[in-house]
Amino acid sequence: MMKVEVKDTVLWFKGIHGDTAFLSRLERLRAGEIVRLRVDGNVGEWKKMQDNRTTGRPTPGLAPIGPAALRWRDLYRANKASGGILVNIEAVSSAESGSSTVPRDWDEAGEVERQAAWEAFKALRNAGWSSEGRKVTREQLHEGDGS
Repeated sequence: MMKVEVKDTVLWFKGIHGDTAFLSRLERLRAGEIVRLRVDGNVGEWKKMQDNRTTGRPTPGLAPIGPAALRWRDLYRANKASGGILVNIEAVSSAESGSSTVPRDWDEAGEVERQAAWEAFKALRNAGWSSEGRKVTREQLHEGDGS
């Protein structure tokens, strides 16, 4: 069983102990990418932290999102005075989490995903603003402003 140290408001990769393959997968995540993990028995979403603004190097950590953030905050606060705590951590399979894996970019997408993306793009033509009010020409619109 893998363990993670709860010593800060975020989950740092250096605090993960156990499976090095799991740690490598987390380190390969892109900035902003979201992963589902079970931490201390609770499934939640974690977002890969943004790259360093000055150096551009990846930040080696995950920030909890939503309910996971509340649970992590409670764990951190409850154990801050004692220097932290070790809790269990594991990946959640896509079947278990109820979500499917989404391709990262166009090259990874299959024909079904590409067709769905194209249809969604074409549907945007009807998504613009429309008015059912009175129709006014440009000349009528600028007629009353004194120019």
